[in-house]
Amino acid sequence: MIATDIFIVGGGPAGLAAAISARQRGFSVALADLKPPPIDKACGDGLMPDGVEALAAMGVHFAPDDAAPFAGIRFIAEGRVAEGRFGSRGGLGIRRTVLHRALAERAAQSGAALHWGARADIDERGAARLGGEEVRCRWIVGADGHGSRVRRAARCAPVSMRM
Repeated sequence: MIATDIFIVGGGPAGLAAAISARQRGFSVALADLKPPPIDKACGDGLMPDGVEALAAMGVHFAPDDAAPFAGIRFIAEGRVAEGRFGSRGGLGIRRTVLHRALAERAAQSGAALHWGARADIDERGAARLGGEEVRCRWIVGADGHGSRVRRAARCAPVSMRM
């Protein structure tokens, strides 16, 4: 049996950031993901200023060669342009693999128990298992993406991302 305060299903950037933040607040954390980092996915390679600040507060830092600062963002579509400048705060252009690796390293340093290559299951009663072993926890965090098994087990409706 695994005993922890928080069991996080999903070891991408969201799950790892949740693990680091929870450890900073003194909670015990176990995190599970089938795939070990770093995982390369086609999803944004840019961190907005708030994200850069949040990562710094978690103790996640990048070598100068790993990230490129940027001062704003511009969208161009059908002849129209929308642009915003960040002012004194900057964003960072960074490969997802670099971000994922840095978050995984920081989560491990923080004391989170990281279970890579392990399948997490949540049954219809909300009981958690990791590789067939029972997980006793106070909270379960579903950071397992759009097709979340944790969300389905909790019978929560998908979140709409329409704007």
